[in-house]
Amino acid sequence: MAAPIMFNRRLSKNELEIWMELIKNQTEFGYLNREQASSFLNLEDTISFVSSVEDEIIGGTVIYRDRTRLGMILASVVTKNEFRETVAYSIIKSSLPFFKTVAIRDVDALVPNEPIQKRLGFPGTLELDYWTREVLERIGFEEQNKLWNYTISINADKLGNERDKIWDPQPNLEEARNLIWDSGKAIGMTNSFIWAAFDFAASQGKLRTITLKDSTKLVTSICLFNRTAIISLLISDEEITTAPKLIARMVRESVVDNVVLPLVGKGQSNLIEAVSDELGGALKRRSMTLMRRNL
Repeated sequence: MAAPIMFNRRLSKNELEIWMELIKNQTEFGYLNREQASSFLNLEDTISFVSSVEDEIIGGTVIYRDRTRLGMILASVVTKNEFRETVAYSIIKSSLPFFKTVAIRDVDALVPNEPIQKRLGFPGTLELDYWTREVLERIGFEEQNKLWNYTISINADKLGNERDKIWDPQPNLEEARNLIWDSGKAIGMTNSFIWAAFDFAASQGKLRTITLKDSTKLVTSICLFNRTAIISLLISDEEITTAPKLIARMVRESVVDNVVLPLVGKGQSNLIEAVSDELGGALKRRSMTLMRRNL
């Protein structure tokens, strides 16, 4: 008897409920909430694929096209447990470009360095489940560099309601892009995940910038989930010596118990530690691996 044939197809934007159920039921940490997950899946440059065997959907992938540095990311990978050993390789590879194009040069993936007990759901972090690492290596992904996830535990009773007038009334998107691009090498963030974070924050109205003399000096974002502030983007020019105070005050605008920074490069650690000190918080971090497949 012939082995069942696996079919792969791209989901249209009006079929995304299928992916919502996959993420919720077949990944280690599900989604952050339905609104955030749906918003990311509906971005113009997000593409969702599903794979099926005999009309049963057994998994799929979500990719995000980064138009800035001409790359893409594997934002989510789902495979039902009983099929992981046999078809996970094919599910992932079928969603990747076969060769380098003018628009896509490489594919990035982010994986934890060890099994973890707790993390934000999709798209609060775009880390893949730990089990995917071995499969990615077989497909040709190679370790690029280390990134970190930081958590600051704070005492909400000590927070106040502060708002600085230095923030731009509306985020300066073009100059923010310039700051991110120019800072990439120094902070260890020359990857497509930082641009996905920027694009998503901008689309959600969560982006904040400080511009001085027509040049953006600080760009960040904040999203509130239960009693957690998620800061997915934080880049500051050295000229802004008060950046830790400004970020701490931004956090104090809301009553939260934790601050999570899901994507931090090696050159950002001093800034994060200074923010933690301003908040009087307890700082923890764990490492992740950025993996890349050049096309």
